[in-house]
Amino acid sequence: MCGEQDIEGLVRVLRVLANPVRLKMLALIAARPRHAYELAKVLKLSYPLVHLNLTALERAGLIEGSYVGGPRTRKVYRLRDFELVINGDLLRKLGERLEGG
Repeated sequence: MCGEQDIEGLVRVLRVLANPVRLKMLALIAARPRHAYELAKVLKLSYPLVHLNLTALERAGLIEGSYVGGPRTRKVYRLRDFELVINGDLLRKLGERLEGG
């Protein structure tokens, strides 16, 4: 993978995490798995807005959803195992790749 693609991937994840609503959702989901309606209620947001943000978190690979049956089938979101580390060494390696080294 070239340096440009690495930087673009990092930018995509950082954009997702830059939104305070998404960070709150991540924190709530980290505490325990939740469905969209529950998040909307806790955060006092509309369901469509919650769904939009959950989709962004899922595309970034930070959460995953699975359907759970019951009286009403719902998609429950769980935190995926991830670690985000940005340090001088990572930036140096990305810079070297951009230079073609």
